[in-house]
Amino acid sequence: MKDGYRNLLVIAFHYPPDNSSTGVLRTLKFSRFLLDHGWRSHVITVPPERYENIDPKLLTEVPDEVAVHRVPCVNSKEKWSVSGRYPSWVEYPDRFRSWYRPAIRKGREIIASSKINAIFSTYPIPTAHRIGLALKQQTGLPWVADFRDPWAGGGGKGFYYQLDKMLENRVVRHADVTIANTNLARKDFIARYPSLPEKRFVTITNGYDEDDFSGFQSTNGNTEKFVIVYPGAIDAENRDPRPILNAVGSLISQGRLQKSKIALRFIGAGQGFNHDWFRNVVRETGLDENVSGMVERIPYSESLVELGKAGLLLVLNEPMGAAVESHFGFSRLMVPAKVYEYLRMNKHFLVLCSEGAINELLDEVGGGWCCSPADSGRIEEAIMQAYEKFLTGDIPAVSPAIVQRFERRSLTGQLAATLDDLVG
Repeated sequence: MKDGYRNLLVIAFHYPPDNSSTGVLRTLKFSRFLLDHGWRSHVITVPPERYENIDPKLLTEVPDEVAVHRVPCVNSKEKWSVSGRYPSWVEYPDRFRSWYRPAIRKGREIIASSKINAIFSTYPIPTAHRIGLALKQQTGLPWVADFRDPWAGGGGKGFYYQLDKMLENRVVRHADVTIANTNLARKDFIARYPSLPEKRFVTITNGYDEDDFSGFQSTNGNTEKFVIVYPGAIDAENRDPRPILNAVGSLISQGRLQKSKIALRFIGAGQGFNHDWFRNVVRETGLDENVSGMVERIPYSESLVELGKAGLLLVLNEPMGAAVESHFGFSRLMVPAKVYEYLRMNKHFLVLCSEGAINELLDEVGGGWCCSPADSGRIEEAIMQAYEKFLTGDIPAVSPAIVQRFERRSLTGQLAATLDDLVG
């Protein structure tokens, strides 16, 4: 081992300075803290212009010891679009599939020059696992396939879903270890691949980095307004805030909440924030003066400051209406990274999710309310309970020892142990 390190080839579309989702933090923190366990990462990723939003500050967290290799990649949706229309096949399995061959060439080059001991790829984007699969087949190196989201596990139908199942099947059967980020997702893999040994499926959850919370300040009951905050994109399918808006509007109409004492803030909400479906419900609930937000994502450190001002934080994790069939199975297997950040902040939060991995987590550790998005009465009561706790300065009774299980250093230790077991 050169310089005492083992070498890990990391295939990750999302890597700093990407700021399009908090999923980038999982791979960033793994590559950073694996050094403490004797593993140096060699990351193959894409040029920054492929990201919808960037945060240059995240680049400062990439250690000098981590080698980052950026290979050519185009957005096929943009390349083939004519007047906003394009054939669906150009973005299968994802619209960034063009980095497949350049990444394989770069991977073989790095494997030859850097004495790589193992390969790690992370999904989404699907092409990352296709690259990992190709390099596994060509080199025979141990390969870990990390699933930050379900792929075929959420269910679905149609031609492309059948292709998804075929691709996932190839990945899971060739990977030496498949990582799920919730216990429920791991159980789903085991149930769908009964011929594979259970030990090939492990759980490494999402989490938080204690360093990110240095100087973090939380407001609890000492401000004039009760602020409800949601960080992340909103849409009319899977991340629908309308049950919250309707509940707040109803509580104000009932006289249980004073309109001048409440605010709802959406951070990095995307184009949904300005869409008619959202603006209409804001207007219909009489909350025009209470709702504020921003379309663009902001740097991660700034988002934590915004969250610290909240009296209640939100997780929108379950679809409604026609979207239930296509998204519910997917949603129930997930625990978004923001949940672990909320637990670390020791702030009250409300999850729109009737069943699934989040419910299992909160049953174990506490800290929040889970409500079906269709249960307006329960949502209203959860908001009122949070408001009453806000007024008294009451904070969640979550054990720090439990929360520390989800610290990124601890989680990286689990990955390091997995890698050590693979390479011997």
